[in-house]
Amino acid sequence: MQPLAPPLWRIHRQRHHLRSGSLDIFSWLTREEWLAILRIGVGLWWLESVRHKDLHSFLRGGAMDWVQSLTENHPIPPFARAIQRVSLSSPRRRLVTSWLVVAGEASVGVSLTLGFLTPAGLVLGMFLNLNYFLLAGLRDQGEQGQNLMMLLSEAVCFATAAGMTWSIDALLF
Repeated sequence: MQPLAPPLWRIHRQRHHLRSGSLDIFSWLTREEWLAILRIGVGLWWLESVRHKDLHSFLRGGAMDWVQSLTENHPIPPFARAIQRVSLSSPRRRLVTSWLVVAGEASVGVSLTLGFLTPAGLVLGMFLNLNYFLLAGLRDQGEQGQNLMMLLSEAVCFATAAGMTWSIDALLF
């Protein structure tokens, strides 16, 4: 009786190529699978962004004083004025903005991790990262690097249809 599938070691050896006597780790997976890993990693990054927040305080507008401080003497005054008008002009707007941030980050995280409505998740992620970059990244080098790398990763995933591998989108569409 023959096995239904070749042994795992044979598949492993068939999918790997040797170059100059070393193992080519990038041949372990297809290009699409590596891009799916990038998409999933960015999604998990977004979920971690929600997880590490003090949600009890954040959802009551606890971070809005920090946001207010970032808009003072901002290098792009029209952007700072827009944030002040849209998000900081009343206690209700501060609260709604806080909830929208958490909902947006969680939505992007779930979308990218599961590959569900991936293009929409990527566009929302790029929107959030661009706003975070413009708000905090121009002054904070740590924020600048993180948001730029996430923007780059999201753009690559969007341009390469990374949502069509290992995803709910691939099953539905």
